[in-house]
Amino acid sequence: MTTPSAAELFSLEGTVALVTGATSGLGLAAAEALASAGARTVLSGLESAHPGRIAAERAIDGLPIEGIACDVTSQAQLEELVARTLDRHGRIDTVFCNAGLALDIGPHTTSTDEQLDRMFDVHVRSVLRLANLTLPQMAAHGGGSFIIMSSLSGLRGNARLGLYGVTKAANAQLARNLAVQWGEHGVRVNAISPGVIATEFAKPITEGEEREARLAKTPMRRFGDASHVAGTLLYLASAAGGFTTGQNIVVDGGTLVAD
Repeated sequence: MTTPSAAELFSLEGTVALVTGATSGLGLAAAEALASAGARTVLSGLESAHPGRIAAERAIDGLPIEGIACDVTSQAQLEELVARTLDRHGRIDTVFCNAGLALDIGPHTTSTDEQLDRMFDVHVRSVLRLANLTLPQMAAHGGGSFIIMSSLSGLRGNARLGLYGVTKAANAQLARNLAVQWGEHGVRVNAISPGVIATEFAKPITEGEEREARLAKTPMRRFGDASHVAGTLLYLASAAGGFTTGQNIVVDGGTLVAD
């Protein structure tokens, strides 16, 4: 058997990818990476974030991207998102659940039930709903890759992002559950847990008072950029990651393992 070339290992030609929370930051970088590898990519986000316009701008550059508006906390909108993607492309091979938000900014005594409910809806319940809508058709086509955006916050204690971390820990567990339940059908399910990545979302850290302290706690002494997460995603979506499932891959410059 000839070892596949690097191009073959990471090619997504002939596949279809769906990315939520994809109008900016890590989600947009992920959608661009998937499309550049050959996947026909559906970029999804809130209508107010203009996913259609953002996708059209990338399509001008030749990337096979289209945009569909969707609030992932709405079952009806998720069903429409999946149905429109299947109607247009006939299949979904890769799903990247990236929609997210951080609402708590202090100890648990300052957080609310409403914050927890909202983040649980976005980070866990919507992911499970999307899995239930897409994994059966992946299995029917012989397999696929379902990827969940988790976080380093779900692997460490948090002084200020506690509820966020709780919901991110939960969605990483969901990845493990789904990997066990769908593995025999050729479906791989994994999570990615970034540390501090230099995006708009992380500006309070990368450009704030915590910057130097955070860098000092990171063995690589720098923050990541969106390409590091997109590259990990590409591995998980492609043949290169064909025997990887149930994992929570940490992309953090070594922060988690530092003393």
